[in-house]
Amino acid sequence: MGLVLDYIVNSSDGNVKSYDSQKRYIDETESDTFGEFDDHSNDIPIKDKSLLFAEDNPSKDDQKEISLDTIRKKHNKSLFKYFLDGTRHVYKVGDIAIGGVIYPVAVGQIIVGYCGREGRDIKTGKVVRKLVLAVPAQYDTKKQGANFFKKQCEEINKRIRESLFYKKFGMEFSEIISYGNIGDNQVEMGRNKYLRLAISKIQNEMLDAERLLVEEMVLNDLVSNDDAMLIKDGSIEYKKDFTNRPDKEFASAKFNQNFRDVVGVSKMFDPELLSRSQPHIGTLIAELKPMHRTNAYRYIHEGKSYCVWYIRLRNTLNRSNSYADIIKVEMFMEGDQKKQTSLIDTISAHLINEAYPVCYGKDARWANHLYPIYIAEKFCKSHFVDENLIIKII
Repeated sequence: MGLVLDYIVNSSDGNVKSYDSQKRYIDETESDTFGEFDDHSNDIPIKDKSLLFAEDNPSKDDQKEISLDTIRKKHNKSLFKYFLDGTRHVYKVGDIAIGGVIYPVAVGQIIVGYCGREGRDIKTGKVVRKLVLAVPAQYDTKKQGANFFKKQCEEINKRIRESLFYKKFGMEFSEIISYGNIGDNQVEMGRNKYLRLAISKIQNEMLDAERLLVEEMVLNDLVSNDDAMLIKDGSIEYKKDFTNRPDKEFASAKFNQNFRDVVGVSKMFDPELLSRSQPHIGTLIAELKPMHRTNAYRYIHEGKSYCVWYIRLRNTLNRSNSYADIIKVEMFMEGDQKKQTSLIDTISAHLINEAYPVCYGKDARWANHLYPIYIAEKFCKSHFVDENLIIKII
């Protein structure tokens, strides 16, 4: 069955049975398991036009051109020096039966890292690699809480350290994370509802690792608002329901400080995210001209305000859809303080420059890619341990 399932069953006093179902890597495109977009949020509608915009001088035409002259002037010196990405692979390693219900057991291999720019060269930076195990909360049959899962993690790691896998890669579980709660009502309907919960917990662990790495970079004085800003791949809307840690560990004051000079850029986004405040936002985004941006809108969630706008990077011929060469850009807002339109224009020009050269033919999402982020993704993914080894041992 594998090292993990053997231990879970043998240490359960007969309360857990296992089923040696097919072990497999779960591809991100697999239906009924992964979400389509980075931004899953509850939008608070803003009806007051004076509060709708996150910039001090929005365009009356709903879209604004970033002139070629402005783009060329920003070509040789970018505001951005660091580029951070997080990625994960998820593996289903078996099924267990507890109280007559079948639950999947999943393993997540998480990689978070960044690259930095020196002159015109992109240099690799720090990378964090971790392995986590996702099990149902019902596995803690005596409801002992966090100490139970910590102890189980230690016992499983003792067995892993005796394996060839550990001797070759030096990897063990950083922790066991539980998905769902006994008697809760949060489980969605669907064939893979429990697997979706397990994957969500692994995704949360990756987002937490990203936040911790950003915090480390800020504490080490790497990130600043001069010419050493950080582009983070994906949304910066870190929400309470998208973390495995107590909220106090990511207090608002610390978040505000750490993300002051961070820009989030999403290749995949929900075009209707702001529809409750701006009913025609989907059309406005789809009708963007090349090198144009939307106005910057205020987005509020869990008491935090974000500045959000969209840019069409290029004029892609035969694009797969209306959003194929558009990116979503986010910055954190401090209270009600609007961003200067001149700053948003400057950042937009730099982002357009970051899109060249392209990774055409190397990635299906090339039209939405910023090249340094593409390099950061490749850097992070190069640290994955072969999935067949993980599936075989675990």
